[in-house]
Amino acid sequence: MAATFAPLDAATTFGPATPAPRGPTSPTPSWTPAEIVRRFATTAPRYTSYPTAPHFRQDFDVDAVRRAYAAARGPLGLYVHVPFCERRCLYCGCHVEVARDRGLGSAYVDTLLRELDLQATLTAVSADRPLSVVALGGGTPTWLAPADLARLCAGIRSRLPDHPGCEWSIEVDPRSLDDAGAETLCQLGFTRYSLGVQDLDPAVQRAIGRPQPAAQVERIARMLAASAPRDGLNFDLMYGLPNQTVESIRATVRQAVAMGPTRFAVFGYAHVPWLRPHQRGMERTPLPDDAARLELLWAAREELMGHGYLPLGLDHYALPSDPLALAAKQGRLGRNFMGYTDRGQAKGVDGQALDVDLLAIGASAIAQVGDAFAANTTDRALWAERVRSGAPAWARAHLRSDDDKRRGAVITALLCDLRVDKSAWTARFADQGQGAFDVAFAEELRALGPFFEAGLLRQDTESLAITGHGWLVARNVAAAFDRFLDGAKARYSRTV
Repeated sequence: MAATFAPLDAATTFGPATPAPRGPTSPTPSWTPAEIVRRFATTAPRYTSYPTAPHFRQDFDVDAVRRAYAAARGPLGLYVHVPFCERRCLYCGCHVEVARDRGLGSAYVDTLLRELDLQATLTAVSADRPLSVVALGGGTPTWLAPADLARLCAGIRSRLPDHPGCEWSIEVDPRSLDDAGAETLCQLGFTRYSLGVQDLDPAVQRAIGRPQPAAQVERIARMLAASAPRDGLNFDLMYGLPNQTVESIRATVRQAVAMGPTRFAVFGYAHVPWLRPHQRGMERTPLPDDAARLELLWAAREELMGHGYLPLGLDHYALPSDPLALAAKQGRLGRNFMGYTDRGQAKGVDGQALDVDLLAIGASAIAQVGDAFAANTTDRALWAERVRSGAPAWARAHLRSDDDKRRGAVITALLCDLRVDKSAWTARFADQGQGAFDVAFAEELRALGPFFEAGLLRQDTESLAITGHGWLVARNVAAAFDRFLDGAKARYSRTV
């Protein structure tokens, strides 16, 4: 396997139109991507929250979480977790439950709507806080029978008013959706469809336990795209899988692009068999090493950029007209438990940006409401029992401290914009008596010395920026600001 690493610089990564700072501590980047990976790529969280879920506590103050819900006044979002899948893919790292009996879906929807009623009593729900985003994830939301899915959507709309521009998104497994199911989705008013494609090469599909003919994916994609807004289709691809080659991943990208998505997520396969024992089945075929993973990533990146897709953050690509690309250009790209989003913030009545309060229902669903992170139990039976009793199904939670908010703002900026505006950060947290950014994080900036020396980070009085090929190890840079990693027992996936 061999790949040519094209010379990509900071300007290649799409984001706010602000030049990367230069200064005496910012030498010109000279390291190749392969050298960067060998030197800096280790393991780190994906940072869809700060702190990350492994650091939520089981011995949390339930009343304090309730108070955080009651005090929250941000715009509302809703995540719905449907854990069921007909079969388990070997690469899967999500909380899923293999089930063939669709009859389970009816009772599950009943409990979801009961939990939504409970959520509405915990936080202020009114016409002044309409839903800005509704996301159905899993598992496989399209595993639900069409009648149950329709009842779920109607139940959500009857309980929580949605904004006229609300995004309704759903994760779709093209293998489990027939033409009638696709027609149902079109009628239910979804505006974004996320198709789990992963790879279109038959040899790779056999190795990961996900046979999925390209013709089937294309048929479903075109049916859904016909009903969605012209930017309402995105594909998930994955690199680092067994049997992948530079040539095969390029072919997958070309086939996928021809199907018309305006947005791609290109995730590195996270091999975590200590958490997901079924992944050991992937080891029957050798997994790509770090060098090979980088070549696969680079090949997919070059192919997508060659077709006009702009790189966003760590692992997303979008056409310039896509809302995610527009949000990145305007400095509005957000990150939460749903990944990258253009719906992570909204303007309050005073014009200030407010984080979306993301309600979450379903077994294993994680909410972010006000200052609280709250994770539901992963045990479906226990989840249902708690909801029926009228109690929240939270199993772990965390209440964000002021320090969490300060550090979380830095981590989010690094992973969304590859840049932290020091002046804006200092002004935002001035009331907490933190002083200047450089003073508050002097220790962290010293620890990042090797990244500065390699030209992967640059700073001046106004900003701290990841530059050159530094996006490859942005998670490692962000980890320098994570106080929970000291002495942490959690294990994380490779950053490249």
